Amino acid sequence: MTRNSPEREVVILMTDMVGYSQVSSGMTPEEIRDFLIDYHGRIHHIIHREECIPFEIEPSAGDGCLVIFDKRPGEDRAGICSRALATALRMAEAIADGSLAPTRMGILLGPITEAQLGTRMAKFGASFAVANRLEELCGHFGTDLLMDREVARHQKGFEKYLVTIAKISLTSVQHPMNVFTLYKPGIQNCPVHVDEAGLLKFIRMKNDAMEFFSGNLMLGIEPDFPRVREELLLTQKYFRELTGREDAGTERILEYIRETPFPADDFDQQGMKLMEKKRDSLGERLFHLSKELLRAMNPAFYHALVVDTEWERYFKLEWCKKGATIIKIDSVPDGIYYLDSGTALAFNGEGELLATMTAGAIFGEMAYFGKAQKRTATVTAKTDVVLRRISTEDFKKLPVIIEIFERIARARQREIAENLQHPSDMAVSSV
Repeated sequence: MTRNSPEREVVILMTDMVGYSQVSSGMTPEEIRDFLIDYHGRIHHIIHREECIPFEIEPSAGDGCLVIFDKRPGEDRAGICSRALATALRMAEAIADGSLAPTRMGILLGPITEAQLGTRMAKFGASFAVANRLEELCGHFGTDLLMDREVARHQKGFEKYLVTIAKISLTSVQHPMNVFTLYKPGIQNCPVHVDEAGLLKFIRMKNDAMEFFSGNLMLGIEPDFPRVREELLLTQKYFRELTGREDAGTERILEYIRETPFPADDFDQQGMKLMEKKRDSLGERLFHLSKELLRAMNPAFYHALVVDTEWERYFKLEWCKKGATIIKIDSVPDGIYYLDSGTALAFNGEGELLATMTAGAIFGEMAYFGKAQKRTATVTAKTDVVLRRISTEDFKKLPVIIEIFERIARARQREIAENLQHPSDMAVSSV
């Protein structure tokens, strides 16, 4: 192998057909050949335009395509990045009108080099792997194309359509990536006749919210998940009213906040950590065994907790600051709480400490199963806490969940009665 080319900066457009394995599974080799020739021919037809030159298309025997955009003489980053995105947009338009099979696209500005390998020039660089990960992430965020920050920030003419997706970290990529996409009428789940002024308003709402998701150290903006959640819920509602559809990228962030309601210590630097899945055979066996044991002990509970998990969406996220009162003794119950993170304290009417509760604790259920139907303790936040609360109204819609919490309440009542008989053994782990 002889090195023949110095390092140069290019824009890489990596593509991959969506659902190729399923589409081709019933085809003969000849049918697959003809199908892929037609697919790649359509891509070549879209790309082979004067405004795209200079570029290279790497040959592929599969459903992927690698397009490399080189700089024109005297061209700056804005020029090459805008040409690459314009090409991706033409592909997105072809996908939308059905003239090109659904395809994911990752766009990255980065360095590559070349060397003679046998009879052909081979290209090398970590940029290819990163562009490939961007393309793969399109499926996760429900978009046709994703680009890195450098491609996004060097755009000419498309700036107002750029949408922040997230700042993410991957185990296979050494550094975090700020990821963007672009929304225009007729592409990216936007109806062709969508009101453009309304779409631009959605983009502003989404970008404003996302700045408080990833944070901005230069501007002194810290990640603020409660604020992001409220703003993204409004953004999603607006997009639904505007288009009649859900915005998948917004939903992914809301799901992330539901699963991770408090930023990790390194979130400012790392953002979302999307870990590649690794097989955990022991964990899988234990999970399967636990499900089967639950099925054997109580089929109704099994169905509610494992099969039909619709109840989970009724538990709404809430954030409380240190010192805040979560529930007050003798008040009418407004829901049952699950402590997701932080520490909370329970006190009786005399101000005596009844319990110290940490992540995983459930409280507030006693009021629903006692004679008075009132709160039996005051609970305050010892630290900043994240809670999941199911309201009284939603709680009453779920008979099996009512039965589960009634069992928890009865067990707690028995524990309290036993503690009253043996004060020296009183635990501080339950309300």
